[in-house]
Amino acid sequence: MEYGTGFLVPHRAVIQRLIDGHAQRVACSWNQKSRGIWSAHRHSPRWGASLQWTATGASDHIGSQITALSHVDLGVYGRLHCRLGGGLGWTQKRWDALSTEGRERVVIGSAINGAAQIGLSLLPLSAPARWHEHLGLHLRLDHQSNASFTQPNLGTNVVTFGLSAQLLPTAPRRITPDTMRAVLSVLPAPVRGGLLFVGIGRRQPAPLDPRENVVECGYEYRIGGRATFGLVAGAMMMWRPAHFGSSLHGGFQLRFTGVQVDLLHGRYLQRWQAEEGHYNRVVLNVHVSGGWWSRLALHTHGFRAHHPALGIAWLPSNAHPRHPLR
Repeated sequence: MEYGTGFLVPHRAVIQRLIDGHAQRVACSWNQKSRGIWSAHRHSPRWGASLQWTATGASDHIGSQITALSHVDLGVYGRLHCRLGGGLGWTQKRWDALSTEGRERVVIGSAINGAAQIGLSLLPLSAPARWHEHLGLHLRLDHQSNASFTQPNLGTNVVTFGLSAQLLPTAPRRITPDTMRAVLSVLPAPVRGGLLFVGIGRRQPAPLDPRENVVECGYEYRIGGRATFGLVAGAMMMWRPAHFGSSLHGGFQLRFTGVQVDLLHGRYLQRWQAEEGHYNRVVLNVHVSGGWWSRLALHTHGFRAHHPALGIAWLPSNAHPRHPLR
């Protein structure tokens, strides 16, 4: 169990006047030490799931939020871990054109949204011997937005500092020397080389505009011999009604065996819209079978979401993350 207090970040000037108090967060989490191939590459990783309720501190215009998250805590030093999480969230009060009160709720236009969480944690010990080893300290940033599928989409960012109590500690998992040698003998090499991808997205340009489809396709090349981290470079073409764009991009990749996260920055060769010369992308790649991957991408201009896209990718080499060492 975890309780935290903090504030709603006024990342846009219009949000400042909506804040009427401090934010509060209550969470119930289940965590365990990670198993499998990817965990052997990292120091004391943990993964789990959380259900949390947050009072945003803007009671009239945003209200409360409920979030369901899957997350991983990556070891930094000792008990200090870095939190990466994602899932779905619900926001109580959203924009509505049908009433004066609803039109004043300019932060978000959808009740169901994507949710993300990052932070630092001093985690409880797996097998605590003293009372204070059951406790943890946490600094969290919780984000909700709909990736511009529906407007408005300023999004919410809530920062909290909290205290947790571990209610059901478990003994740490033991690995004998023989077991460790068996694991190391089958660790896969990182997936490298070129891939082709295609995706379809959906966006709403403005609150009262109709939604439009977005199509994107391209080629990317992955390099780097580390199983936890790699580099990505690629080219992409994009279409939406009456507009065509092309670009080059590059960045890095966080690798978790069957799940890989791309963090990319790109420059337009042919601008998709006149006022934007560059973009950022976050791409979640999930291995399906053989050389095939599913992809969920968020395309942004600065910190403003342009569209989400769902797609597939194929590696002609048919390399996949569970190959033995090559």
